[in-house]
Amino acid sequence: MGHWDSQHGEIVLPSAEFAAVRQVVQKATHDHQSEVFEATQAFWKGLTRKEQTDPAAYTAALRKYTDAKHKELYADQDRSSWSRPAKPAFTEEFLDDVEWRLGLPRGGKPARVLKSDLPFPTNRTTSFPAGEGSVSFDKDTNTVRWSTGENRGATDRAHDSVAGTAFFNRLKTVKWTRNTGGVIMGNNEYAAEEGVGDSCHVAYGPLGAAQEPSSCQEYTDSKGNRVGRNELSKLQQELWDAQRKLQNRMAKATAAAGRGKTTAASNRGSFASYQHAEPTFRL
Repeated sequence: MGHWDSQHGEIVLPSAEFAAVRQVVQKATHDHQSEVFEATQAFWKGLTRKEQTDPAAYTAALRKYTDAKHKELYADQDRSSWSRPAKPAFTEEFLDDVEWRLGLPRGGKPARVLKSDLPFPTNRTTSFPAGEGSVSFDKDTNTVRWSTGENRGATDRAHDSVAGTAFFNRLKTVKWTRNTGGVIMGNNEYAAEEGVGDSCHVAYGPLGAAQEPSSCQEYTDSKGNRVGRNELSKLQQELWDAQRKLQNRMAKATAAAGRGKTTAASNRGSFASYQHAEPTFRL
């Protein structure tokens, strides 16, 4: 049995990259909807006159069509994983969308699917479905939000979706500038049962490197400099060193206060709010 999981996070994109990233996701979504539409048209053309007019005959034809498609998709399911051919990308999402568009509402009559029935994205579209998640763009802040549902395998389906795949593939080529990037957090059923809150799943760009260097993807900055695993590991070590220094400082202050060697006045500022120290490696 699987367990539920989920992800969410915001990533600030460089102003020069925002439109390009969004356009890649829009095009992938548009192409997907075009393929779904063409499949619905081919199905309709293959129906007999009775199947095009009688709901029961239409439903039976649709069931036969979908059963055949799913049988084809899972034909090699009983073979060992190493000898099983890879399924074409997005096949399950494609079949689900086709079946959804062809389905009859209760009491409905058969009808050809129209192009206007499909949610083709436009240049004004800000949110794109991604499996059980979504990719949403805010051009006022150059921010993109990634969010998934809380379900068994939800994050995998979202990442493997048309929009999710296009989005994360395009992030790999972003030229990051200062104060851009971000962190995607996540959780799952097992961690939640143990009382563990959200944790970082992946990070991007300078902001991601500053917050979660060990989870940050290698990246290229706007000047063409590559920030690789060695640089990110150095940042992580600096972060750990800063945390250890803070812990030692607090432990000494607490011990001194327990021995009565300090006063409230002398301790003033000892427990001031502390954030990650500025790393010596500049992003």
